[in-house]
Amino acid sequence: MAQKISMLPVKAKVRDPLTKYKGVPIAWVIGDKNHTGFPASSVTLVAERMLTLKCFDATESGGGNSRESYGNNRYIYANIRQWLNKAGTGWYTQQHSYDRPPSNANVWSNYNEYDAEAGFKTGFSAEFLAAILPTTLIVAKPSCDGGGSETLTDGIFLLSMAEVGLGSENGIAEGSVLAMFSDNNSRKCYPTTQAVSNSEYTNSSLSASQPWWWWLRSPSAGYGYHARNVITDGTLNNNSAYGGGGGVRPALNLSSEILVSDTPDSEGYYTIIWNNAPTTPPGITVPETVRSGKGLAVSWAASMDSDGDAVSYELERQYNGGAWSKVYDGAATQYTDNITTAMNTVAYRVLAKDSRGGRSGYTTSLTRTVIHNADPTVSGSDQALGVVTTPPSFTYTVGDVDTGDTLEVVEMLDGQEVRTIEEAVRGQQYTFALSEVQFAGLKGEHTMKVKVTDSAGNSATRTITFSRSVSCIDLDWKMDDTSAAAEKILVSLRYLAADSAVQLQVCNNFNDASPAWEDANSGRKHIFSNKAKTAESWAVGVRVKIQKTPGFDTIALYSISGSYI
Repeated sequence: MAQKISMLPVKAKVRDPLTKYKGVPIAWVIGDKNHTGFPASSVTLVAERMLTLKCFDATESGGGNSRESYGNNRYIYANIRQWLNKAGTGWYTQQHSYDRPPSNANVWSNYNEYDAEAGFKTGFSAEFLAAILPTTLIVAKPSCDGGGSETLTDGIFLLSMAEVGLGSENGIAEGSVLAMFSDNNSRKCYPTTQAVSNSEYTNSSLSASQPWWWWLRSPSAGYGYHARNVITDGTLNNNSAYGGGGGVRPALNLSSEILVSDTPDSEGYYTIIWNNAPTTPPGITVPETVRSGKGLAVSWAASMDSDGDAVSYELERQYNGGAWSKVYDGAATQYTDNITTAMNTVAYRVLAKDSRGGRSGYTTSLTRTVIHNADPTVSGSDQALGVVTTPPSFTYTVGDVDTGDTLEVVEMLDGQEVRTIEEAVRGQQYTFALSEVQFAGLKGEHTMKVKVTDSAGNSATRTITFSRSVSCIDLDWKMDDTSAAAEKILVSLRYLAADSAVQLQVCNNFNDASPAWEDANSGRKHIFSNKAKTAESWAVGVRVKIQKTPGFDTIALYSISGSYI
């Protein structure tokens, strides 16, 4: 499990196992949270111990002042500032015409030169480097440089007098005191074992078990070469900038959203847990046609999370060019928004976020224009008729308050168009009725639907559902008119029913008011006995009746075929 680093108290110890100096993970303490003047919603980390001993700045090549002999105390030009914010070898770049690298010849007594050492950031993990927040710093300027202050921005920096609680330099407040510093004892700092063992300078008091003095970024403003430091008892002092015996205790800021372990390890350190944010949603879809009073289906493509974390989304809407506001927060990749008449234009943007607080960038849609047009209407209400035995019908009227719109009505049976009425008249009664032939071909559940659409594209529907109950199939079929009385006929049936439930009859005077029906058998020749007619012409007819019987919940007549002479 993990928690935000901002949940830890000041002075809690943290480290990233992959961020090292001299091959050893750097140990940090939380110096403050959301410190005034530092990046918003940040946590300030200060090295728990001095990581190395180095000079503030090397001697200069000229200029005719003390800096030529003792180095420059102006932090903006300091070698240590440049080294802290560089990675790899060859990190040194000349900052002004007299500037020189901290080589063996340019530091006090040739102690702890570092021009050939890789920059401090070399051992940092890619995740840690990406997480460092640029921090705006205030630094007092030495009197020989005009006094006052200057502002610079760094990722990694030395603390100022003010930030460690030792007041202002030359009347300049270089920030404000960090919460971790309250008295001399809180300012005491020890070097790491590696700092001691790697130092060319040695001293009986230089030990990982004893406090040592460490550099601040503040100058001793009355000089051009003295930089401020905190000495072994936690009080303020200064030293020549080129002195290679000074401890380096860097600080930096991370986002308060950075995650750390829930509990410390066996050495008391919380472990920083790097979280990769989900990918930005690769696309967002908003229909081209947007109508007020309607739901608008907005969808977006799913994001991926390389850590395997659960991903959810935040969808925001902007209307009429105003502020963005969140309309959805959840795991789905679609949302139906309600468009009101107050909205003349709408746009949407979506981001992905994971279960550990990582957030992607936004994907933003095109802006759509909202069409304000009322839906047409169909009278009545949707109905469920249940089981019917006769063809159903529905009488209705259509309407639309937008008087300039034309109306089109489509009547459908089971989704298939039956009739279209173009330019339907508002208020006029129309009837959608199934014919006997249409009804005879149905079985089971069915839907009659009336859909009216206006010229703006809005629509309304009315739906009637029913089931046709068939207990008997009764069909009369006129095969043909004949010039003389037919003498013989052969009829074949294909059906689903008990044979005993099927009755087949034939006649040769179908045009008569009361045809002479004669019983016949499917697939067998029948000889007509009738020789008379009352109609003007003869005609051959077939009658089929099929009854439901036990064991046949469904009955059907698939086909009739016949021939006569």
